[in-house]
Amino acid sequence: MQHFELSHPENGTSPFIALEDASSPRMSIRSVRARMQESPPSGDEEDGEPYVDCPAQCGETVTLTELSSHMELHHAEDTAFGEAEAITKPGKLTSYEDLANQVNYNATTSDIDLEDSTNRTNVSRHQPRRRHRDHNGIKDWKDILLGSPSKKPRKSTTKLKHATPYRLGKSELGPHAYERQMPAWLFNQLERGAKVDVVRQIGPAGQIIRIEHVANETPGILPVLAQLCEQDHALKEVFLCHPGVKHVVKMPREGGFCGYRNIQMMVSYIQASKSPGHEHFPGRIPTILYLQDLIEAAWDKGINSAGRIETGGVKGTRKYIGTPEAQAVFIDLGIGCEANAFNPVDQTPVHCSLLINVLEYFQKGVVDSSQKVHRTSLPPLYFQHPGHSLTIVGLEICKNGAMTLLVLDPMFKTSPALCRFIGAKVRTHNPDRLLKAYRRGEKYLGKYDGFETLKLRPCLPPGDGW
Repeated sequence: MQHFELSHPENGTSPFIALEDASSPRMSIRSVRARMQESPPSGDEEDGEPYVDCPAQCGETVTLTELSSHMELHHAEDTAFGEAEAITKPGKLTSYEDLANQVNYNATTSDIDLEDSTNRTNVSRHQPRRRHRDHNGIKDWKDILLGSPSKKPRKSTTKLKHATPYRLGKSELGPHAYERQMPAWLFNQLERGAKVDVVRQIGPAGQIIRIEHVANETPGILPVLAQLCEQDHALKEVFLCHPGVKHVVKMPREGGFCGYRNIQMMVSYIQASKSPGHEHFPGRIPTILYLQDLIEAAWDKGINSAGRIETGGVKGTRKYIGTPEAQAVFIDLGIGCEANAFNPVDQTPVHCSLLINVLEYFQKGVVDSSQKVHRTSLPPLYFQHPGHSLTIVGLEICKNGAMTLLVLDPMFKTSPALCRFIGAKVRTHNPDRLLKAYRRGEKYLGKYDGFETLKLRPCLPPGDGW
């Protein structure tokens, strides 16, 4: 596949070669591997791994391969809620020095671009291949849910045969890949949005201030994370994005709308920072249904329009979306962004390339290199891996050289323990206990063979917003 993409690319340019002026994606990671099957999926046939409901009854539907990691994150979420549980420290991760020595990330990172023409090159999609590891935890959950010993996934031995977009299936678009319309109760729930509580307070000038609190949105998370990182003695250096990002999480029973929730988190930064394009998002954060309209409108204009062929359309459905759709929305609204794809090259772990790239991104926003926690004004990053997406809000470097992403995960709600610290001074003897749910390190990232990020164009003075 790599030879094909490098030597015989569509439209004369390989998406696996970094471009000098690459401000937006040409090829994503969703359909390249999807095209490696013998023939496109047809109808409602069962394709890909089976999906199961989360045993913790969080409302999510996940693949069996992802179930163990999903349950581990529930454990971290419960720990942050205040349960007195022992936290097992992860093993030593690959150090920054080791990564710098072994990675020339330009060889593994694609800056993906759209051609400036009316007939735009479509962003096709695929999920980066998962490293199927049949850990005991995964096997146990599979046996419980399926009632029999699980089998390891069959490895594909087929070659790349399809060079044009075609309809994708459940392995790329989720368990509702073929639905024409989501259930009416869910549509109505998304149309109403999350519950809004209104509080009236007296402002500094004596005026009455109306403050809205949206049930699935939590502002003020970044300043709390900054204080917790300051108090974590295992950390050498930390980088954080603009503090205006809100943690937006799913509503009860809504299912896999993580891609939309991450777009909403990106929009929360645009609104808070008054960045270019904020005029498109007055008032509250746009709903999932409105974002579906924006995606379809971008496709109508030829922006990443292969997505319409691959998904059959997303309006009114629960089909998964990814980086191509997020990028299409921002490009159509004139909001500058840059997408990167991270794919395996030689023996270099792909997550090493990702970590180096994210580190160098945040280093550009540093004001005072002598500080332990760098509070930058940079935008957060849309982050995609197989089957799920998150929002990167920071990066940690431990004293032992290990690097960890700090993320806001739309699948897991903000704990009351952390909420109590919002707007207050944080004092805790065990910051790791609260930070664990926001960390994604080598153990988590090492399971995947590909990633994508989408970066908004920085426009604020360094350190602005803190």
